[in-house]
Amino acid sequence: MKKVSEKKLILKAKNDFTAFGEVYQRYYPKINNFVYHRVYDDATRNEIVSNIFFKAMKNLPKYRFMNEEKCSFSSWLFRIAVNETNQHFRNKKRNNIIKDKLFEKRSNEGDKLIDLDYETLKEAIKALSLYEQNLISLRFFEKMKYKEIAEILKQKEGTVKVQMHRTLEKLRYFLQGALPYEKI
Repeated sequence: MKKVSEKKLILKAKNDFTAFGEVYQRYYPKINNFVYHRVYDDATRNEIVSNIFFKAMKNLPKYRFMNEEKCSFSSWLFRIAVNETNQHFRNKKRNNIIKDKLFEKRSNEGDKLIDLDYETLKEAIKALSLYEQNLISLRFFEKMKYKEIAEILKQKEGTVKVQMHRTLEKLRYFLQGALPYEKI
């Protein structure tokens, strides 16, 4: 079966909402994977993914193919995903509790990294700001290039690179048990 181009698929779905199922089938795995690396509760993840596709379907008539270089449909869809995920975390207001838990786990051995396992890394990532969590998820879990991340976040590519570097430094400090930017 020949794969329909993104533009044809979106135009078809704009004119016939029953065709949105094809859009859903094509983009669900990527969007679900993105949210999976941000939200670890299956029920919550499913609710967020559902909201993302509902909003995409509802706002599909507003989507325009102005400049596909700057904003492809998938970038537009990921922008909705980022916003929905951020909204979930804003509603929960959970950052302070997680930061406290993370610092309880810190090593007593100074600058040595604590034994790093996936759960510890997840806790450290949760201690970052929502924006930083998005950077980590898009870059490492979704394996996106800086250019793609810049499109989604409406930033310059150089800005995203600098922010990624700072985020990774902050993550390293968290994992070492120091406060971010607490350099001696």
